[in-house]
Amino acid sequence: MSDTKEQSFYSLIRPYLKKYLPSHKWPVIGGVVAGVLAAAASGFGLPVIVQKVCPVVFGTVPTPEWLTAFLGRWFTPEEIPMATLIGAACVIPVVMMIRGLATYLNSYLLSLAGLGLMTDLRTDVFARLQWLSFSFHDRHQRGKLMTIVIQFTQSLQTNLVHVLNDLVVQPLTLIAAMAYLIYAALTNNESAVLLGNLLISCLCIPLVRWVGKSVLKKMRAALKEMGKITESVEESLAAQREVRAFNLEGQREGILSAVIRKYNGILIRVAAWQGGLSPAIEVVSALALAYSLYRGAGDGLTLEAFTAIATAFYFCYDPIKRLGTVANLCRTMEVMIEGINGVLEAVDETPEPANPLSLPAPVAGAVDYENVTFAYNEEKTVLRNINVHVPAGDVVALVGPSGSGKTTFINLICRFYDPQQGAVKIDGVDVRDVSRAERTRTIGLVSQFAALFHGTITENIRVGRPGATDEEVRKAGDLACVSEFADRKPEGYELVLAEGGGGLSGGQKQRVSIARAILKDAPILILDEATSALDMRSEAVIQEALDNMASNRTTFIIAHRFSTIRMARRILVFNEGQIVADGSHQELYDSCALYRSLYDEQVRSATEDRKETLV
Repeated sequence: MSDTKEQSFYSLIRPYLKKYLPSHKWPVIGGVVAGVLAAAASGFGLPVIVQKVCPVVFGTVPTPEWLTAFLGRWFTPEEIPMATLIGAACVIPVVMMIRGLATYLNSYLLSLAGLGLMTDLRTDVFARLQWLSFSFHDRHQRGKLMTIVIQFTQSLQTNLVHVLNDLVVQPLTLIAAMAYLIYAALTNNESAVLLGNLLISCLCIPLVRWVGKSVLKKMRAALKEMGKITESVEESLAAQREVRAFNLEGQREGILSAVIRKYNGILIRVAAWQGGLSPAIEVVSALALAYSLYRGAGDGLTLEAFTAIATAFYFCYDPIKRLGTVANLCRTMEVMIEGINGVLEAVDETPEPANPLSLPAPVAGAVDYENVTFAYNEEKTVLRNINVHVPAGDVVALVGPSGSGKTTFINLICRFYDPQQGAVKIDGVDVRDVSRAERTRTIGLVSQFAALFHGTITENIRVGRPGATDEEVRKAGDLACVSEFADRKPEGYELVLAEGGGGLSGGQKQRVSIARAILKDAPILILDEATSALDMRSEAVIQEALDNMASNRTTFIIAHRFSTIRMARRILVFNEGQIVADGSHQELYDSCALYRSLYDEQVRSATEDRKETLV
């Protein structure tokens, strides 16, 4: 790995280490201490055993005088040889025990720290996604974001644990082994052997750099394909009705299979590069060892000295080989961190105000649009120069052709987006100056697609007001006709719903969503096709609850069914991003051709539906 790339990777990982490591400093410190012991036992201890202890065990060298004198305090001269043999033999398991225990503690403690660090990071990535603007989510496919939150952080966690382990143990092992080689060279005047091997070992550096560059390029492509796999699966599962209705199973399987084949092909090439690195380093190591053997034999090295040097060289080249793998893992992590940074460093286009203003208490709910212009992108303006004053407590319906800007209009009240020009105000305060928490408490939303969560019916209704009692939840459910179907279930309101409200029909889900808004009791209510999933009978029953909800609060209603907006005292007609008419039903029917055509078409459709029902 080149210095530039190392700095690049370090600059990417440094902010996360600085932020998260202090919370896990004790496992890191313990792991480093254990790594020092493991490295010393491996790189220095084992070669010493080979050179100093084994010859004593096999009697090829006499027992050192200091050891004979020491043992003479407890043993007779006849017992000293056996005591020496037993003691020398015990040194081997003691050193290996220290090495094994230290290696275990190093791996366990650094794994603990790595897992904790990545848990914090994954939580922050997910939290950031919850706060980023809708514009960010519009620009990024959901499958790609899921890949970053789940797969990128999981792979980063796994790789980081390996990297932390090897970055502590392997360099220290290499240093310890090098220290022994220096010691051996100085004491045996065999520096030529040492230097020769060091020169050959330099061949590993360009090899690691070359492989690392290739791996980085291929991992970028592989992770891109990984995102496509997630996107394809998520897209197919989210559209199961359409897939089966149009007989698209084979097509979707073919698309996914093609992406997987491409992804696997890239991974195979990555594995080939990574798998070839270790054998290549081993070949270089073998050349260095052969050179050592050649020079050592010519210079009169003893078998014990050569074996010790060979052991030390093993503990030099094995770390180099492992550090080569670490370099490749760092390349992979670099790509993943870049993806994570794309989330964590993304600009929030609807940021929290630095000094939020409070809405007047109590919130009346008056809404003003002052010269508002909004576009999702530069190609098409969705709203143009909107100027509307909605007094507190007014009930306003928004009608118009699809794509005319109705939903965008209410999105700006909720501050899902910010206008490029103008301001949206609640009780005279720009929504951009109000904290998200206060704005959320002020607005109740029932959208066209009821979003329910895994949990009971009670828990899903209580989302509207987390502190509500069971009695209050039940009352909201009664008003929204939830009790009508919940009481027929053995579990009642404690029925556990699957993901997305699985187990309920579309109309039942919508009733739970309406009950949630009733429970919230916010001063501003937005009904975006709130009864679209209900049948005519259910709509008629719930309409009374909606009428009661709308009283004494500012209400915006979007509905294609004109029967749903009959409670509106005022109607805004949208067309191509502008409000082209504003008034009561009768005023608009008499003066606005677009409204009259929309209303007449609705009446004709309703009449035909009734005729078909009677037949």
